[in-house]
Amino acid sequence: MDYKNFASTWLSLQASNRFLKSVCIFLMALNLLTLIGWLKKDTAVILIPPGLSEKSEIAKNKASEGYKKAWAMYTATLIGNVTPENANFVLESFVGMVTSDIRSIVTEQITQELEILKQEKVSSTFEVVQVAYEPETDKVFVTGRNRMTGAGGKSTPTDQTFEFKIDVQQYSPIITQMASYAGIPKLLSVLQKEQAKNKVEEERQKLIKN
Repeated sequence: MDYKNFASTWLSLQASNRFLKSVCIFLMALNLLTLIGWLKKDTAVILIPPGLSEKSEIAKNKASEGYKKAWAMYTATLIGNVTPENANFVLESFVGMVTSDIRSIVTEQITQELEILKQEKVSSTFEVVQVAYEPETDKVFVTGRNRMTGAGGKSTPTDQTFEFKIDVQQYSPIITQMASYAGIPKLLSVLQKEQAKNKVEEERQKLIKN
């Protein structure tokens, strides 16, 4: 037996084994770190909002633009289409959608509006025309055509905008700000133009008085 070749081969095998052990330990550590990272990561659920072609994503405490637009459109459709028969259902459904900070104020306002519709036996319909998201303010604007129908027939449709700010808490959407008004959305650019226009008018009035 060639002991010199045998010893050399044996040493090579030992070196290879040590190398393979090191690789296995590294891979096990890598898998463990990956598992820990996966367990700590918020689970994201991919959704396809009704009425919108884009996909949306929601995590534990945040959501994508598409998800907020879908939720805003659903809410506007809910509170914009009211009859004397479903008024109570609309109110009960809406109460659970808003944060406690604005719940009493918004609920009181909507309750008064719904009571008027019920007393006058008038129905309100709202057809969504446009849904816009403003990244600068994190607001969603749902604009559409509103029409009132009563004993005297249908009213002329008017433009109406619902404005929402939607957060996510424990995977659930919650409305933190809301407004409803006639006309086009009050985007930040529109408000800035109005402020600039008002400022120019104020300066003009000052010059006239002086």
